Parts: sequence; structure tokens; C-alpha cells
Amino acid sequence: MVDMLFTAVTMLIMIPVALFAGILYVFLFRKLSARFQWRVGPVVSMYKDLAPLLGASRILQPLYDILKLFGKDTPVPDISRKTIFIASPYLAFICAFLAIFFIPFPGVPLLSTMEESLVIASYLLIGAVMFTILGAASSGSPWGAIGARRDIEIFLIYELGFVVALFSVGLVAGSLSLWEIATRPGLPMLILNPFAAVLLFLVIIGKLAIKPLDMAEAEAEIVAGPFTEYGGKYLGLFQLAKAFLFYDMVALFIALFLAPTLNSILWLPVYIIAVVVILFFITVMQVLHPRFQIAKAMSWYGRWVLVFGVLTAMMVLVLRFYWVV
Repeated sequence: MVDMLFTAVTMLIMIPVALFAGILYVFLFRKLSARFQWRVGPVVSMYKDLAPLLGASRILQPLYDILKLFGKDTPVPDISRKTIFIASPYLAFICAFLAIFFIPFPGVPLLSTMEESLVIASYLLIGAVMFTILGAASSGSPWGAIGARRDIEIFLIYELGFVVALFSVGLVAGSLSLWEIATRPGLPMLILNPFAAVLLFLVIIGKLAIKPLDMAEAEAEIVAGPFTEYGGKYLGLFQLAKAFLFYDMVALFIALFLAPTLNSILWLPVYIIAVVVILFFITVMQVLHPRFQIAKAMSWYGRWVLVFGVLTAMMVLVLRFYWVV
């Protein structure tokens, strides 16, 4: 009874924590991208003459953008498949939101103690992207359809890498419980199987549509791609889902490959450092690459996912059959 109460309380606490973390990650991503390109970007401390009008800081700017959308009209195209078009943003948000409860936080297992929490988290994170694609395909817009097609082509590649990366860790750890994986003794999985870590990083780039894999949202070519016909609260739900997805993917990477940081709440400073390092490398990918054409993206991305997928599988065989772990 006490354990159930503790889990319920920590789950309630994690909702604002994950929301703030996701918003902060988006802010840091925007800020680092701007600084790498010699731009100011969103300011941490507002200029004194503008502070009375705009507030003391823009750290919560991504949240302000989302809240503004919820105050606008929400049009639904007459030619869309209305049920799917309307349900998709809700379902994408629900999947990204529920995933936070199956990924542990430093010293807080949440629902990651479940025997199949790794499987549940993977399905939810797949669903968060899948419903975004489904909504675009149902919009009736040619730009939405093109964006959805580009999304699904990349989706098929990174989801294959996603499954290989996740279950390679599960095989080595001998468990599908994220909490058991995160608290297992021995060397971190980042050292035991760095190929799987690189593979999951490539998956993160795809799921979050980081350059060079943002062809589906190429504004100069197809307006806003999957989101062309979305506005108001529906677009706000998609952006809120992406903020949670940002948190989910970073937290999942740490849970799988930097497990010692989750053993106790005392590891929180190290966890924060790990988050900043991961966001740094994500931003480096964003600023160093131009947007690829879809054919080139498929070739480039598919090649690297295949290479690191094979290397990951080979390393799992070595670790399992030669009893290194």
C-alpha cells in the first residue's frame, strides 16, 4: 500500500517536472542552435528596457508559444477525414505523455519497475510519431500528404534502429524492466555497447526531426508539411507532444546507457550534466547539416542505421556468449 501511494505521488510530481524539462530542452536546443550560428536566440535574461513589457526571461518561450496556440481558432478542413484528423493530435500527445511514467528519473522508478516497461515505453514512443503521420495523411492537403510520406519513409528506418538499440540493451541486461536495466551492477551500457548508444542517438535525430532529417517540415518546399492544415489547439497538442517526446528520448537514453545516474536522487547533478551533453550533440547535428533531399536522406540515414545496427547485434553476441557481463 505504501509503495502504491509513493508511486502515485511521484507520478503526479513527474507531470510538471517532465513538462518543464521538455520545455527547457526545447529552449536549450533553440539557444545553442542560435549561438552556434552567431545569433542571440531566445534570451535567458531579458533586456532591462524590455523586461517590464516582456518579462524577466524567455526560458519558457516554447511554453508561451504553445499556450498562444490554445487561444486561437481551431479549423478543421472540410476535405479531411475529420475523426482521424481531430483524434491524431490527442493520441500523439497521450502517447508522449504516458511514456514519462515508464522511464525512470534519478531515485524515482515510477512504473519502470514493471517487467515489460521497456516494451511499453517503446510502443508509446512509436505511437507518438505514428499518430502525427496519420493526422497529416488524413488532412486532405497535398502538402500534408507529401510531409506524411517523407515522415513515413524516415520512420521505417529509425524505428528499426530503435527496436535494435532498445532490445540489444535488454538482451545484455537480461531484463525488459527499465528499472532493472538502470540499476544493474557493473559497467554502464555506454561502455559495454557504445554502438547501441550511437544507434539510439541516430534514432533520436530521426524522431525529433533534427537536420538533416527535417524534410517533412521543409517550409520553403511544402509549407509546414504534416502540420500545414493544423492550427489552434490541435497544433498546440502536437507541439506539447514534441516537448514531452524531447524529454522522453533524452531520459530513455540516460536510463539505458548511463544507468548509474538513476540509482539515487543524489545523482541529479550528474543527470543534468548528461542531459546538457546529449542536447549539445543533438544541436551540433542540427547546425552542421543542411536539409537533405529525401532520397539522399534515406541513403545517408539508412546506411548509418544499418552499419551501427549490425555492429550493435555483433556486440550483443559477444557480450552474451562470452559472458563478459
